[in-house]
Amino acid sequence: MICRFLPLACLAAALALSACDQNGGQNKAAGGASRHAASVPDEPVPQAQLPRIAIPSHYRLTLTIDPAKDRFSGHAEIDVKFVQSRRAIFIDGLDLHVSKAAARLANGKMIAAAYSQVDKSGVARLVFAGTVPAGNATLLFDYDAPFGKTLAGLYKVVDDQIPYAFTQFENTDARRAFPSFDEPGFKTPFDVTVIAPADSKVIANTPVVSDTGAGNGMTRWQFEPTKPLPTYLIALAVGPLDIVDGGEIPANQYRDHPLHLRGIAAKGKGAKLKYALSLTAGVVTYYEKYFGIGYPFQKLDTLAVPDFAAGAMENAGAITYREQLLLMDDNAPLEQKRSSLAVQAHEIAHQWFGDLVTPAWWDDTWLNESFATWMATKASQDGRPNQDFSRDTLNASLSVMRLDELASARQVHQPVHNADDIDHAFDDITYSKGAAILAMFENYLGPDVFQRGIHAYLTKFANGNATAQDFIGTVARTTSHPEIVASFNSYIDQPNIPLMTLQSACKDGRVSFAQSVYTPVGQTLAHRTWQVPMCVDGDGSRTCQMAPPPSTQISLGGTCPALLLPNEKGAGYYRFAEDPQGWTALMGGAARMSPA
Repeated sequence: MICRFLPLACLAAALALSACDQNGGQNKAAGGASRHAASVPDEPVPQAQLPRIAIPSHYRLTLTIDPAKDRFSGHAEIDVKFVQSRRAIFIDGLDLHVSKAAARLANGKMIAAAYSQVDKSGVARLVFAGTVPAGNATLLFDYDAPFGKTLAGLYKVVDDQIPYAFTQFENTDARRAFPSFDEPGFKTPFDVTVIAPADSKVIANTPVVSDTGAGNGMTRWQFEPTKPLPTYLIALAVGPLDIVDGGEIPANQYRDHPLHLRGIAAKGKGAKLKYALSLTAGVVTYYEKYFGIGYPFQKLDTLAVPDFAAGAMENAGAITYREQLLLMDDNAPLEQKRSSLAVQAHEIAHQWFGDLVTPAWWDDTWLNESFATWMATKASQDGRPNQDFSRDTLNASLSVMRLDELASARQVHQPVHNADDIDHAFDDITYSKGAAILAMFENYLGPDVFQRGIHAYLTKFANGNATAQDFIGTVARTTSHPEIVASFNSYIDQPNIPLMTLQSACKDGRVSFAQSVYTPVGQTLAHRTWQVPMCVDGDGSRTCQMAPPPSTQISLGGTCPALLLPNEKGAGYYRFAEDPQGWTALMGGAARMSPA
């Protein structure tokens, strides 16, 4: 192996030493940097996004991980661009004991730095011994840290008396494993090396380049550089893992090389991955065809984690799941098998929508999650058409309306001002209402048209970041439907549900609907209005148009249908009310309607 890192011995004279305050996880540096710290003015500690002063472009990480121990150690190098000269910057690091820190300038000059954690959320400050000029530099850190005890960050699991190490970095827990710019808006390649016990196997986001002896009973694992990723999608697993060959998905018109699949489980459990792995190839193939884009990463590993707080996590190329979702016998109950398919379909959808294109900030995580939720029903239905996945989005939409009709309901697009706000963004409003909104626009535009818009979005922002406005704007331009932008925003920027009430019986092939807020008995809700993408079904013939407030007239083609359904396929995220004659006709015609 060719070492990419400057030997530590060569840095010793140039780097500042520091001592760790174990109580707060904060380091109070001594030496050159600390002598100049008093001359650096204090700045407010950022509670949300870091100031865009130093922009990362590449990480090189070497981690020494022995799951039998209580702590791990690391050397991190982060290439950054300083947009202005600085004596201090903020970075992320939580409970890290940083023993050495420095900036290496483009000309090779070293400037020592003092590192200290300055906020319980894991914001840290680097104070340099001298001014770092605008331009390119590399931040260097030597550190160690405890394995996480809350199933966050790089944490230890003991299974059948055998210790393992796994990662869970979403939302903001990569900072527990290495100093970083721990935000989704910073996407860079990562070069990862892990030094682990010789009897362990190591899994990362990319394939192994080499595994060679490192002395003292340890092996050095070097991995291929990743594609640009945010910190929260980096993944590691270390221990005596079972690795099960899942076969290859052959090259196709979207991907010019075969994709190798593997299943990963704790020692002795690999055989139980058989059924779950039988589902994976079909899901990947479905998405490649739907998106018109080949699987975007170098490999795909499916990991069953013995102790895992999240249900699953879409780490690029190394997706982690709770064991119950992957490990099963041949006689496993149907619901467990359905869950395995649905959750795999959700996480694999993220490989494109979330990993290939990543939200610029956590306020758009709803789009990330709702899209994967909505797509998962499609892929699951395709994989097991006899298991009736097709109505899952509609069932979830009707269920979340129970929450969304309340005065306490929150909007889908929720501003994020601090770390706590991020945690609150993962709920049924995010997943189920968001998915229902996407299903509504798909029905309004037509599935093939909406699909073209999604392909355009993923192609335009591939390997980068985007916002919800980028998404809907791209779909609107691609499909020549500019009216959907205002409608989309009216749904994501306020809570509650539109009520579309039939104003009068059909006359001359026209009907009118008045818009209001659906308000349950006993509730008082604020006045709101929507641009409703409304599709109605008249005797099996659909008509779609945008319905602005306060009322909308819809032409049904010159004739009045015997049976009028004001929400075709139930796909619109609104409720409706008809006159008694209309309700009677609907109930009488139920046998002729689709299940939706």
